[in-house]
Amino acid sequence: MDFNSQLFNLDIETFAKIIDAMYDEVLIYDGNYNIAYINQACSRHYCCSPKEMIGKNFFDFIEDKWWEPSVLPLVYKNKKSYAIKQTVYTGKELLTIAVPIFDQNNEIKYVVMNVRDEVKEKDIVNASERIETFYSEKMNTPVFKSKIMTELMELIKKISTVNVNVILLGESGTGKTMYAQFLHSISDRKDKPFVSINCASIPQELLESELFGYAKGAFTGAKTQGKKGLFEIAHEGILFLDEITELSLSAQAKLLHVLQNGEFLPLGATVPVKVNVRIIAATNKNLKNLVNTGNFREDLYYRLNVVEIYIPPLRSRKNDILPLINFFLIEFNKKYNVTRYFSETALSILKNYKWQGNVRELKHVVERLVITSDTMIIDASMLPKTLFNIVDEIDDKLPSQIQSFDSAMNDFEEKLVKRAYAQNNTSRKLAKYFMITQTRANKLIRKHITNNTSF
Repeated sequence: MDFNSQLFNLDIETFAKIIDAMYDEVLIYDGNYNIAYINQACSRHYCCSPKEMIGKNFFDFIEDKWWEPSVLPLVYKNKKSYAIKQTVYTGKELLTIAVPIFDQNNEIKYVVMNVRDEVKEKDIVNASERIETFYSEKMNTPVFKSKIMTELMELIKKISTVNVNVILLGESGTGKTMYAQFLHSISDRKDKPFVSINCASIPQELLESELFGYAKGAFTGAKTQGKKGLFEIAHEGILFLDEITELSLSAQAKLLHVLQNGEFLPLGATVPVKVNVRIIAATNKNLKNLVNTGNFREDLYYRLNVVEIYIPPLRSRKNDILPLINFFLIEFNKKYNVTRYFSETALSILKNYKWQGNVRELKHVVERLVITSDTMIIDASMLPKTLFNIVDEIDDKLPSQIQSFDSAMNDFEEKLVKRAYAQNNTSRKLAKYFMITQTRANKLIRKHITNNTSF
């Protein structure tokens, strides 16, 4: 069967799905300025769905300057194709190519527009370049783009081949385990074991036997052949001690002995075991404060803290959020065999949200949205309401002190708009809800939703 025969047998629903999957916007007007069809790309360009545009007339959008300059009247008037640059109300610049299609009487029956915005890295969906740019599966390189993380990665690379102990500091969910694995993957110990243990996940009475092992018959219930500890298993490699502050003072003393002497005595043994292990420790607590309060040994602290690396929270490196979202989209689109991507408004909300759970929280949110979304485009209405920082009730109590009346009113307006936008996620719906013009609704969205950097 040749190509033309295959195309002839393609049903209109399947053909529409194919057009809908295109990155470029495809918009078709009939001979009377009515929108006969527009694909899902309009969600990226105008922050609304095809359902909200199909059937509307060109002149329904002119008053609020959805795009300017307008090329459609010229196409109808001069009956020829045009290619122009337009700016839409969201501030995005588009390249629009409008082509007339004529009937048998040489009258315009349709006008087909192909609309393209500037392709940026964050807009690329399921592109292998995304992985090569931000992530190397072979090297297990973390995803980042910000200056602060670029400098941090340079530091990790610098110390990777130096046999010193390292402490990784940072909030929960920032990826301390991943950075430890990356350091191992580029170190001169990369072909040796990387052994990881979360010190908080094992009862204190069992933790020492896990770390240092025990000899045959060391205690009732012990394995008859004894057990190797993680230090011995990690010989010549790296031992990653996550949440190291959970170690008991007794375990801290034994760990210090290993670091000082390169050997330890398994429980019930009489002959010490010699090991060569590099330690990477991690915690989300303030180690120095724990030292000052006597909950962490000072001598161990200085043994471990040869190099201290602080991994900043995601909210302080917003330039990493979009690369991370794209990476997770690639991962979960592949895992669940779907194609999903975010609208510009949704991306703006995700970028400006205060990620208290950091990268881990972001990953879980993206996975949830990929699983639960029934459409290709994940728009703002699908986001968890917590991402809008919305309170259940707008506080009706006067604050004890305000900087100015204008600032207080602006704060109230911001809360009101965020709350309303969570339920009315287009400028048209928001305008109807507030009983204002769509132009004013667009301004409120740009002020408090898409361009807001305070939440």
